[in-house]
Amino acid sequence: MQDRQQESGLTTEKKSEKDGTPTRSRGKAPLSREQVLQQYADTGYALDVHPAHVIRKAHQRATLRFQQVMAGEDLSPTQFAALATILKHGEVSQNHLGRLTAMDPSTISIVMRKLLKHGLITRSASETDQRLSMIALTEKGTEYTLERLERSVEVGRRFLSPLSPAEQATLLRLLKRINDDDPSNGDSGK
Repeated sequence: MQDRQQESGLTTEKKSEKDGTPTRSRGKAPLSREQVLQQYADTGYALDVHPAHVIRKAHQRATLRFQQVMAGEDLSPTQFAALATILKHGEVSQNHLGRLTAMDPSTISIVMRKLLKHGLITRSASETDQRLSMIALTEKGTEYTLERLERSVEVGRRFLSPLSPAEQATLLRLLKRINDDDPSNGDSGK
């Protein structure tokens, strides 16, 4: 019964400030709206300036610009990133392509299936390691990608258009610095 109460949220568990052991709070009066707002304010949380939220909104803007410039294309930004990367590097393993484009294995697999379906890439086993899937552009894929590179550059121009050239360079430099930070150390920027 107690387990069911815990699962349903009827019993909450907190850790004692003294020794860290779990304590139960039952029948405690709900917080007033004012108390909730005060606790909210005490945390310092503000959605409009939270870095993750601001970056998510910027990502939405970038995706919108991509859709506007590439209107009529059955193509996503991640698919184009894969195509452009294969164009630049030549035949690559699917695993390496995922690393080059910062896509996890499940995402790169979905992207590859879509590009294969459209006849833009080929996938074959590696001659040296049968565990690796090698990815290359087809002739159609090469032409398709080359024809859209300038449009992709336009996506970037439109995305950054509210900023001056100096601000654009600063933003890109700072984002690159964030992205290049060691993700295994959550406080390495301190």
